[in-house]
Amino acid sequence: MRLVRLMIASACTLLLYASAVSAQPYPSRIIKLVVPYPAGGAVDITGRLLAEYLQRELKGTIIVENKVGAGGTVGANAVAKAQPDGYTILLSGAATHAFAPWLFKALPYDPLADFAPITQVSEGYLALAVKADSGIKDLAGFIATMKDKGSSSNYASNGFGTYPHLAMELLKQTAGIELAHVPFKGGNESVTALLGGQVQVTLNHLPVIQPQADAGAFRVLATSGPARARAFPDVPTLKESGYDVVASAWFGLFAPAGTPREIIDRIHAAVASAAKTPELQEKLRIQGDEVRVEGPDSFLTLQKSELAKWKTVIEKAKIVIN
Repeated sequence: MRLVRLMIASACTLLLYASAVSAQPYPSRIIKLVVPYPAGGAVDITGRLLAEYLQRELKGTIIVENKVGAGGTVGANAVAKAQPDGYTILLSGAATHAFAPWLFKALPYDPLADFAPITQVSEGYLALAVKADSGIKDLAGFIATMKDKGSSSNYASNGFGTYPHLAMELLKQTAGIELAHVPFKGGNESVTALLGGQVQVTLNHLPVIQPQADAGAFRVLATSGPARARAFPDVPTLKESGYDVVASAWFGLFAPAGTPREIIDRIHAAVASAAKTPELQEKLRIQGDEVRVEGPDSFLTLQKSELAKWKTVIEKAKIVIN
């Protein structure tokens, strides 16, 4: 009987402890924001900016941890396997949550089942650019040229499976044109190749293209977002030019599946509040990104549509990384 009483007392103690823990205000300890890309890069800068503003909104401490490898999937997998308590979250985008399932033969996580979407944070458009001294003057001229002699032309990307690679493949498939892919190790190398005439075109991130466009070295033919880019207001989008191509490099926050909805909503509300700050908006625009906050449900809808879109593009182009 004494043993039974001890067991009951122990169970009650555990229940009281669990209740006390669950009753603690969120956050009651450090939140770890995992950025699955190297320190100093654009995503890392966004993560550190976001952490700075969210600390104020949540009145807690947020640290950024760079967990890199395999196109961001190492960091994403680490978050997928973390405790679903709101203290480990991920800043990532299409690379890990729309491209990866179709690029990698053995992905260690499910981008839908293993995560709880919190909110979209930003989106960044791409620009289709040629050298300013090119005979190609506009998008119509580009398409006509590629249909005529595209098999002898090539384009620069920032590497296999990157947005500049897949966005151009989407344009090729949509417009019915052919040109060869030349992968480089990043945007700077792609720009150098275009400047040197090693490639004829690149569809690349705005911060990569804009300095050369402003200097008169590049001509921007179109941008890839759902609306015109703030940096190039006079340049039409691919969509408005008659091509069903929207390629916007979006990023957002994810938590491990099972994270309580009240915590998800709390973080989303904090991001929405931070996004109204003109300083944060301007800092992201410097990187070529626009603030775009969508809640958990809208963000999930976006992710599902992106998974379907890029599955078709990647399979049709027969792109496999491993």
